[in-house]
Amino acid sequence: MGVCRDISECQIDFVKEMAEGLGGTGLLLDSLLEKANLVKSKIVIMLAEYQAKPSAVSSILINNLNRHIREYNSLVDKAEDALRWLLIQREACGFRTHKNVNVHYPIPPKLKPVKK
Repeated sequence: MGVCRDISECQIDFVKEMAEGLGGTGLLLDSLLEKANLVKSKIVIMLAEYQAKPSAVSSILINNLNRHIREYNSLVDKAEDALRWLLIQREACGFRTHKNVNVHYPIPPKLKPVKK
């Protein structure tokens, strides 16, 4: 942001900065949710394998499955934080309703680890 020559130029720079901040946080949130969905798809495949033959499943598969679940839950935590920051930024920019944000960025529920 450079030195403003007049008030309208300052306002334009200010709005640009707000838009860049909101956009960056939105992109981060999108990325985290996409990564969480990719990990969850792996978990779904592994859970299907586990449920097909629970007695024949090795502890290595269960440990691997739980590692993926921890990774997924960590991504969900980070997405929740990013959503919180996005809402704070929106409030600071003057937006008072957030329905569309919650619709566009649905945070999935966390998963529970599989017991051995």
